[in-house]
Amino acid sequence: MMKEKQRAGIELAKQKGKYKGRPKKYTEKNSIINQATEWYKQGDKTVKEISQVLGIGETTVYRVVKSRGITRSN
Repeated sequence: MMKEKQRAGIELAKQKGKYKGRPKKYTEKNSIINQATEWYKQGDKTVKEISQVLGIGETTVYRVVKSRGITRSN
């Protein structure tokens, strides 16, 4: 019963535009993400190296690159 009320409350909040889920940690303006995309474009560092140097996950690098439509220049 509590789960039903919770789901109903979440649906109502979504309809009102109040519930948007977890906020993103890295936005488009984040300098770390911009640096990662630049290094990825250059192609001289691997994704593993980029993630270790910048302290972000490899999945994050792949996700950002895919969302921006970036390809490697080799």
